[in-house]
Amino acid sequence: MSDIENSRLLSVIIPFYNNEEFLGDGLESLLRQVDDDIEIVLVNDGSTDGSVIAAQSVLDRYAHPHVVFISQQNGGIAHARNVGLRHASGQYVTFLDGDDLLSRHYLITLRPLLLSGKYELIDFKYHIFANATQEDNRPAESAFSTSDFTQGMSCLMPLFSRSMWHLWNRVFHRSLLVGESFEAGRRYEDVIFTPFVYFKTQKIGHIDHPLYFYRDNSQGITRNVKEKDIEDMLFAMQKMLSFAAQHQHDKAIKQLAALMVLNCFNEVKAMSKKLYGYYFYPEKVREVLTQAAALCDGTAVPKKKVRQMRYAYIDTWLSQLRWKMTK
Repeated sequence: MSDIENSRLLSVIIPFYNNEEFLGDGLESLLRQVDDDIEIVLVNDGSTDGSVIAAQSVLDRYAHPHVVFISQQNGGIAHARNVGLRHASGQYVTFLDGDDLLSRHYLITLRPLLLSGKYELIDFKYHIFANATQEDNRPAESAFSTSDFTQGMSCLMPLFSRSMWHLWNRVFHRSLLVGESFEAGRRYEDVIFTPFVYFKTQKIGHIDHPLYFYRDNSQGITRNVKEKDIEDMLFAMQKMLSFAAQHQHDKAIKQLAALMVLNCFNEVKAMSKKLYGYYFYPEKVREVLTQAAALCDGTAVPKKKVRQMRYAYIDTWLSQLRWKMTK
């Protein structure tokens, strides 16, 4: 990331690829509430539609003074995010995807917390929508809490139990992101990235109010599962297994790692069923699941899930049998 002496308060990184239909609305949801201390970093990842024209039209209307607009050949979402990070100069950094929207209360809620400088990471709730958002025009009284680390990292258990690792409903202090990058060429880059950032800080704030609207897009990756997605999710799982092995004497980290690994396993199960009609695990997948079972044994992960990981071939046999019976 750029090291500029008088950096902006917040950099909002917006990577986009062929989001012509929605990008203008998303960009406008940000621009209508920004002040001069906000930097906008747009990364056009090789769009072939009218996305650039849509973005420029909104930028021309608002004439915000701090916009970085980068166009590049298509390299995938992770690469586009990395490019955005390299150009971001804000004290804090966050993300907005090209087909989503921000709450009209987004910055008025976040600004006092960012200005206080007390937090290295702030997360908040989000709503999923299909066609139109429904938001009260009145500012909400947002419930705010912090993670209490006086009892150690176990305070992160609720967060890791949910294992919702989206980038866009979080704001990161730039110090957390030094030396960090997204795994280029992989989807589900947030799962590979976000949980590890939580291990780096003890200054975490939580806003119990939706500030982000996620569009349920038929073109999104969760609707279009590919075989490589399983490989990418296994990569995330292996990264956490390696991290846990490096901290094998830390019981709190083991518990948290096990919950993240459980989430990855559930995602792999769901992906395989979408692809094959039943839970199918090739040999290389079973090898990783065996390691995952060893980590999860004796933690908060249900024993049934541990058995499914350890004996994945039985899970395949049973689900394949059920699948054949329904055909």
